[in-house]
Amino acid sequence: MPQKPNLIMERAKEYIAKIEGHGSLTINWEKGLVKLNVLEGERLFEGILVGKTLEEMHWITPRICGVCPIAHNLASLASSEAALGIKISNQTKLLRRLMQIGQNVQSHILHAVFLALPDYIGIDRITELNQKDPKKFAMALALKEIGDEIAYVVAGRNVHPTQTTVGGFHKIPNEKELRNLQDKIKRNIPKARALLQIFKSLNYPRLKVDLELLTQQNGKVISNKRAKFKISDYKKNIEEEVRNGSTAKFGAYKGGEYMVGSMARLYHGPHQKIALQSGLDFQNPFHNNLAQIMETVFELEDGIKIIEELLRNKLNNLIAKPSKNPPLRGVGAVEAPRGGLYHEVRINKNGVITYANIITPTVQNLTSMETSATTLLKQYPNASQKELKHLIEMLIRAYDPCITCSVH
Repeated sequence: MPQKPNLIMERAKEYIAKIEGHGSLTINWEKGLVKLNVLEGERLFEGILVGKTLEEMHWITPRICGVCPIAHNLASLASSEAALGIKISNQTKLLRRLMQIGQNVQSHILHAVFLALPDYIGIDRITELNQKDPKKFAMALALKEIGDEIAYVVAGRNVHPTQTTVGGFHKIPNEKELRNLQDKIKRNIPKARALLQIFKSLNYPRLKVDLELLTQQNGKVISNKRAKFKISDYKKNIEEEVRNGSTAKFGAYKGGEYMVGSMARLYHGPHQKIALQSGLDFQNPFHNNLAQIMETVFELEDGIKIIEELLRNKLNNLIAKPSKNPPLRGVGAVEAPRGGLYHEVRINKNGVITYANIITPTVQNLTSMETSATTLLKQYPNASQKELKHLIEMLIRAYDPCITCSVH
């Protein structure tokens, strides 16, 4: 007998559009459950690293992703330096923080404006904004370009860094380059603030989720619900689960889902009060797009301060050296655009990698995406299936998943 179509479990016929990578949804309408399917092939970068020298790690891992290569570069450098017992200079810390700012601005504008914004302003793709409102489109392009410019000046390229090395930099920007960069950032901050006003005025879908928000701060991972833990103990606290139908692992904090990224950083950072006054709802994951643009403003303002501090001191290109008895194991962590990124490496006495582990922000957010989507179904009981599908896709985009990073 021919089988009847399954009306209870329906898998999306197409990939979720306007996200970085390929994924689809399975929705159980009867039970009100949502499953996220990650459909890209595994990349196996951790295995690729084994047998390579430590000096190669920070060149290889940025190839995981073309959207957040700087974050992988910096996390690999931090893990390598920890394994070698290297203490980097304050100047190196400042320049790397400036690289992070460039990375965050690049990624936030690309995602929040070019991928998420069309849902809110009645267009299919962002290029239509160039016909509808060319001034706003030019403003978005200018902000993406200043993120690229920061990366180019400090990292050597706007995609995969070329100027960083274990212990410091192969080459650092000179005073003239930093001053020119500072002037360009200053000219673009008003544009970022204008874009923030646009995002504050958007009609975000209503959703209340009891989110646990995690971020890295001063060598610790802090939460709005549970005790903090040392970054070096990340593996004791962050669990990864292999699931059928997904080529990405799903992360949890000791069995519980949580969210990382811009909202978590704003919640735990110095701008929380400003964020609340601006209408940011830390229990609504749709507001992560608002948080990304809000963070873009703060990041550019921090960039001005960092360059001022760099210019107050004489620039030098000293590269820190390994300690005499290095631990040969290191954990490096950075706040990537989408949240906490962890790289761990172990080496033998010849500097050859014997073990590598990477946990990306999207892996950590996948479980929270499913929970938030399931909550959305419960909170919109009168919406049609078509409306719900659209809302869930918008919700997934709000989390800004980087699928290629998740299948690293």
